[in-house]
Amino acid sequence: MRSENSRAAAEIGKSIGVSTVATLAAVLVFALFIKLFSIGSAVIMPINQIIKMLAILLGCILCLKPGKNLIKGLLSGAGVVLLTYLLFAAIAGEISFGWGNVLDFVFGCITGAIGGVLCAILKNGK
Repeated sequence: MRSENSRAAAEIGKSIGVSTVATLAAVLVFALFIKLFSIGSAVIMPINQIIKMLAILLGCILCLKPGKNLIKGLLSGAGVVLLTYLLFAAIAGEISFGWGNVLDFVFGCITGAIGGVLCAILKNGK
């Protein structure tokens, strides 16, 4: 039981790490596009949300193994949202909290759960 829990925790940690790195890299590339093409500020928030959701799906599909994937995916999504929030707050130099953060957390959890289920479907071949 203990080794199963530690294996699941390792999978979740790997998923969070992969998703966070993918999010940071994609946001950096997007920032370059914003700078080069003078993209309006209205599209920044939705695109950042899409980037984060795709990164969560990627992390879940690459790192999770079949077995309790809904819970592992949900925890991965929650971890990614929390970690990226802390990283971006540190980069910005300020911590702000509002309903947008709550929605971001909820969407991250839902995306992680969907990613976990997709992972189970893809890796089981069903």
